[in-house]
Amino acid sequence: GYDGYDIDSCTAKGITVTNVPGVVSAATADTAMFLMLGCLRNFSMGQTVLRNGGNWRTDLPIGNDMATKTLGIIGLGGIGKAIAKRANAFGMMVNYYNRTRLDIRTEYNAHYAAYDTLLRESDVIAICTPLTPATHHMIGAAQFDKMKKGVVVINIARGAIIDEAALVKALESGKVGAAGLDVYEFEPKVHEGLLKHPRCTLLPHMGTYTEETTMDMENLAIRNTKQFLMHGEAITPINKVTGKKAMGDMMTDTIDISKLNITLQ
Repeated sequence: GYDGYDIDSCTAKGITVTNVPGVVSAATADTAMFLMLGCLRNFSMGQTVLRNGGNWRTDLPIGNDMATKTLGIIGLGGIGKAIAKRANAFGMMVNYYNRTRLDIRTEYNAHYAAYDTLLRESDVIAICTPLTPATHHMIGAAQFDKMKKGVVVINIARGAIIDEAALVKALESGKVGAAGLDVYEFEPKVHEGLLKHPRCTLLPHMGTYTEETTMDMENLAIRNTKQFLMHGEAITPINKVTGKKAMGDMMTDTIDISKLNITLQ
């Protein structure tokens, strides 16, 4: 995500901003599936009981299978599609809401649903949309009211897409059965109500925190840098800056960008 950057100001100052789409999809989708399993099967509660010396399994509510559950994905970009594929493997029915309807039913076995329909019919809701002014608090009290009682809410996108105070109230009332979160509205601060709630599976923003994905992110950042220096355009730009010249147009006797050699491992 790039919500922490003022893209308009960067563009006005002639600064090209890039990100690393694609390479983060698999690891983030894996994280989403872990959170779903933790919530539906009460695995987080089980671990807590076991570590705290509780009674063997007798202190735990029975869980639910992933199969036959309806998953609603909000935002079907690269991460949303990767989640859809994994959810299919678990036997889940997948619906999605996206700004534009996509022709992906055959490849991803995912069905388009209107936003309110997705909220009403989903057993599990996974948030995969970027944080923008339009998606800030996209999920709040009004949206929780439309959801099934006991719905599971998963957020691996950006914390501020959910109104956390409203989520805590929905958890306490039982409207939301469980929440699996890797991101938080005011991270690294986490709402005390989430930390205390036994049906929350919580991670400290670890979605892409693997050696392989970190390496892929670094490699793409390096390729972006080399492409920009040599040709004046990045591979994955977020904004469009006009009038930028490649460094190759400003060669001196001592600098030859064409001989720049970057080894990617």
